[in-house]
Amino acid sequence: MTTETIPETACRPAQGRSWGQIAVGLAGKLAAEDFPRGDLAELRRMDPDDPDAAAFWRLMAGEDLLGSPTVERKWALALHGLALMTRTAGSDLASRSAHDRHTPIGEALFYGDDRSRTAGFYSHTRLNRLLTARGPMLRTLLARMFRMLAAADQPFNWYRMAPLILAEGHDEEQADNERRGIARAYYQAENYAQRTQSQEANT
Repeated sequence: MTTETIPETACRPAQGRSWGQIAVGLAGKLAAEDFPRGDLAELRRMDPDDPDAAAFWRLMAGEDLLGSPTVERKWALALHGLALMTRTAGSDLASRSAHDRHTPIGEALFYGDDRSRTAGFYSHTRLNRLLTARGPMLRTLLARMFRMLAAADQPFNWYRMAPLILAEGHDEEQADNERRGIARAYYQAENYAQRTQSQEANT
């Protein structure tokens, strides 16, 4: 698979922040009380492959991320997911945000909306498809995953999701590292859940 050259200036603003830091910052903006509900709705409806929401362009300009159509589409997918997973109800920013630094992506996929699960909310089959997908199929599966977790009101660590989206097709070593991290957290959660169930059955 060939990797495309993406201008570093289009990926990382002058402030030197990482993709993860940018995503976490955007999550905070979307969850803020003063972020317009209409803009959030635009981002949720937006087609990440053909972003046309004014809210998207404003946020991208504010982060100095404009300039590369490929990078813009990658951030469109990230912003679409962040908007879907941002909750409009909640007493504070943390309770509304799509970002939860304490919840690895794989753990969120295993438990979903129920911490008592012993079988994955996001099935093994879905996980395998997600981790082996590349290009347009990965984008499609990620968008579906964001919707599933949004329906379950389950945030996760966007500091780790952004590098997968941005590195895919550009820096496959980094993208693969993120994929392994998702698998690791998913199967650790499964192992813990099944051991807990076994211990409870034996008491």
